Amino acid sequence: MTYRGSHNEQYITGRELGKGGEGSVYEVQNHSELVLKKYNEPLTAEKIAKLHHMVAIRNAGIEAYAAWPADIVKDDLGTICGFVMKKLTGYVPLHMIFSPMDRKKLFPDKGYNFLVHVARNLTTAFYKLHEAGLVIGDVNEGNILISASGLIAFIDCDSFQVKGEANYFFCEVGVPRYTPPELLKEGSFQQVIRTANTDSFSMAVLIFQLLFLGRHPFAGKNKLAADFDEETAIRKREFAYSLDNKKKKLFPPDNSFSITNLSDDIVALFHRAFEQDARPLPAEWVKALDAQLTDMVTCGVSRLHSYPSKLAECPWCYFQQHRGILYFLDDSYLHATSALGDIESFVNGFSVEKLELKKWDRTPDYTGIKPPPIDKQFYRYRRSKWVGAFALVICAVLSFVFHTTPLLTFISLFLSMLVFMYSPWTLRLNTELKKRTSAVEQLKLRLETLIKEYDHPSEVSNYNKGLSLLHKYVHDFRRLPEEFERRKKLMEERIYNEQLDEYLAAFDIESHAIPSFGSTRKTALFNNGIRTAADIAKLYTMKVPGIGPKNLQVLLDWQRQLASGFVYIPDQHRITMRMQEVNNDIAKIKTNLETLIRKEYQSLNYLKLNITNRAAVLERHIIDLSVKAHVAGLEIAAFKKLAA
Repeated sequence: MTYRGSHNEQYITGRELGKGGEGSVYEVQNHSELVLKKYNEPLTAEKIAKLHHMVAIRNAGIEAYAAWPADIVKDDLGTICGFVMKKLTGYVPLHMIFSPMDRKKLFPDKGYNFLVHVARNLTTAFYKLHEAGLVIGDVNEGNILISASGLIAFIDCDSFQVKGEANYFFCEVGVPRYTPPELLKEGSFQQVIRTANTDSFSMAVLIFQLLFLGRHPFAGKNKLAADFDEETAIRKREFAYSLDNKKKKLFPPDNSFSITNLSDDIVALFHRAFEQDARPLPAEWVKALDAQLTDMVTCGVSRLHSYPSKLAECPWCYFQQHRGILYFLDDSYLHATSALGDIESFVNGFSVEKLELKKWDRTPDYTGIKPPPIDKQFYRYRRSKWVGAFALVICAVLSFVFHTTPLLTFISLFLSMLVFMYSPWTLRLNTELKKRTSAVEQLKLRLETLIKEYDHPSEVSNYNKGLSLLHKYVHDFRRLPEEFERRKKLMEERIYNEQLDEYLAAFDIESHAIPSFGSTRKTALFNNGIRTAADIAKLYTMKVPGIGPKNLQVLLDWQRQLASGFVYIPDQHRITMRMQEVNNDIAKIKTNLETLIRKEYQSLNYLKLNITNRAAVLERHIIDLSVKAHVAGLEIAAFKKLAA
């Protein structure tokens, strides 16, 4: 579809890149560096005014950290319906580095120091955006993206709080688990002015989640009988990891990374952010995280195990060895061995060169070859022809000498000519000449056919096809180690997701508080088989009446919130069984490929032998036939003289 910009710029949309509760994002075919966001609902006058203002204040400093509106777009009716912004390539949502499996898939070479690095870049982004007079407002792990190098980019920037010339364009949305207690007390985000201080609470939550591998600072074990949720904990300032609050009721979950592992400066910043009204601003965090980065060391067991140097031992090795917990996944715990053997030693024995045959470009040696003598009877035919014709000529001469009638003379000459041209002897000579000429032409045609067959053997095509097939089998055989690794990773991911689903299945939707989900919506989910947090994934492939894109996003956020409490303890029995299945599958593929390679190799050698043998036979036939054709040509030349 085509949209028009503020200066009549044309934007042609392509495939849909993403869809949310507010709108959809599309690629822009004629501007590959841009994407276009189209809203689902008509825009209010205030929203349109906000977008105009955001485009007007756009600058390189803001765009370094945010997918900022670059131009407002109108549909074919002239109605403002969205905007274009820069395309972020190679970025993923921030929450994807909270999970050890996601970290392994997306950033397999990144350890704990990368999480500290991302936290440092996150605080820099907040600092720069605040410096530009902006307040993010709706801070959450879903609208912040990161790259493989740890760069930060904010999306959904149209929800930022922006100050106009005489008024605020408010941020009227938010996620409770990232909202400071003073805003939660408001009960609504309508007409609420946010500040760098309120942003700093949300930022500190994200920093905490990065440094504590997805854990939330206000989620933990409740000392009281009744649990309270994160929102309640935030309202009560129940920082689960607090070292200062001696009366706290919320404590860190089991198997958590200890806050005392971090530098004293970072510990102090967390306490100020979560327990005091005046929170540390981004600049303080940048300084403290920079210092923490320079203080990191790497474990000798795994390059992924980096940790603060103040620790006497690697905490990640401790978790793995004493608790069976893997916070950073490498392949050491899989005990994966493959019986592939030496791949190269097998395939090296089946090397076949491409068959190349030369074209026929030789001329046989005809030196000393003479045609056989012509049958004597043909000499008699020639003499008879000439004698008969000569006799009639003599008769004509005698009739002229003795003054016979001119008519008789003419008749004698005419008859002599007929005898010369159409006598039985002449006809026999001409018939023989035609016969011999036809035979030579047949020889030449046969010779051309043999040369064509020599130049283009019919089995060469089959040979080349077989050779391509053999190369494919050998290529597939060489790729077996890669295929083994691919299947091993899929197996590992499947087991991880199975355990995660088992964990999520313990949270039934009906008995848990989910924002904006009352009994009616929960009943609709229940009636459609969506009963636990694990079932929410089914909504990708099915529609439930009353559950739209916004509701789905709320459910996914809730599911992701619960998943942050999942601790991966590998099920070694399950892994061993699945690894055996992978090995068995690879062994079957290997055996099948070995059979195919041997069979194709034998077939190629057989074809090659046939082609070369046939070429040798054809060579002899061509030479013999060439000599015959040459001799026949000499015979015709001699016979033409005879018949002349």
